[in-house]
Amino acid sequence: MINTKPTILLVDDSQVNLEILKDSLSKYITISALNGDTAIELALSREKPDLILLDIIMPGMDGFEVCKILKSNEVTRDIPVIFITGQNDMDSIIKGFESGAVDFITKPFNILELKARVKTQVAIKMARDQNKRLIQKIGAINKKLTDSIEYAKKIQTASLPKKSELDRLLPEYFVMLKPRDIVSGDFYWVSEVRGKVIIVAADCTGHGVPGAIMSMFGVAYLHEIINDKGETEPAKILDRLREIVIQSLQQDEKSEIKDGMDISIVTIDKEKNELQFAGAFNPIILIRNDFLNIYPADHMPVAYGEVDRSFRNHTINYQNGDCLYMYSDGYASQFGGPNDKKLMQKGFRQLIMDHHNLPMDEQKIQFENFLTTWKGSTDQIDDILLIGIRL
Repeated sequence: MINTKPTILLVDDSQVNLEILKDSLSKYITISALNGDTAIELALSREKPDLILLDIIMPGMDGFEVCKILKSNEVTRDIPVIFITGQNDMDSIIKGFESGAVDFITKPFNILELKARVKTQVAIKMARDQNKRLIQKIGAINKKLTDSIEYAKKIQTASLPKKSELDRLLPEYFVMLKPRDIVSGDFYWVSEVRGKVIIVAADCTGHGVPGAIMSMFGVAYLHEIINDKGETEPAKILDRLREIVIQSLQQDEKSEIKDGMDISIVTIDKEKNELQFAGAFNPIILIRNDFLNIYPADHMPVAYGEVDRSFRNHTINYQNGDCLYMYSDGYASQFGGPNDKKLMQKGFRQLIMDHHNLPMDEQKIQFENFLTTWKGSTDQIDDILLIGIRL
């Protein structure tokens, strides 16, 4: 059985004083030393004390030196030291506190005062030790969770399109994905069906682990709808995905889980120089001849909502050199700047206009640099996704 009584180390060159202290502190476990060397040795032992009562005037090392040595050692620095001594002049008291003591008891001591002061310091030490154990326990749990989430990030990253696949399917492009936490609720997805390239930019409800779970859900069902079933029309893809989300999460007007996705989907037909677009809250931007066009999304999510109708499909004829941007709301929602305000959609669109003539890889650098400067020391508040493609 583990003994939970606090241990007090008594250090005095008088055996009589040690016996008096032991009798006075009989409710605690006490160990004793007649000199500084023995005191340090006992303090460094495996069963180190919880409190030290230390005399000042002793042969060899005095109490001040012993205290300094204890406080300079990582193993013993947290053990509180109370000087119990006849040296009660102001210089000795100041020197004692400067050496690291927490309290002073003057000889001849009052037993009730001694017990009260010891009780207080022991209680503080026990509380501090308990906090330290809790912090260590929380740290261990946090590390285990973080390691699990880091591994989940590897799985999530593996589910995203490979760069080689993007290079094959897309012309000049960039992808900027910045999770707020380790894993992301924003994701992108690209595939090719019957010569048409389908591009998806999605923002799942939440971020972190809940958002990442929903993103994996979305990737799996996009694969089924597009690759397995062969659907290429963006609106029909969204209609089917919404049906699956509602059915799978058992959503209705009474359900607690209303999670879903805001998505923009573009299908590019290179032979016709035509793209189709449908969006759930997330619009797209197309820049042609230095003019920015916004193609609005439907104001309903890929989830159960107040509006229940089919998504609208937009057909757009594009020209070579047009710039297409697909994105989540994370970039525009980021706080920062001199007034610590959101960038907002107006600022975000102006940023796109300022840089759209640059090569796509340079645009990505500009967007990342601006975000870093804009954000400054402010925390990132949401996942961020931005895709740029020069058609």
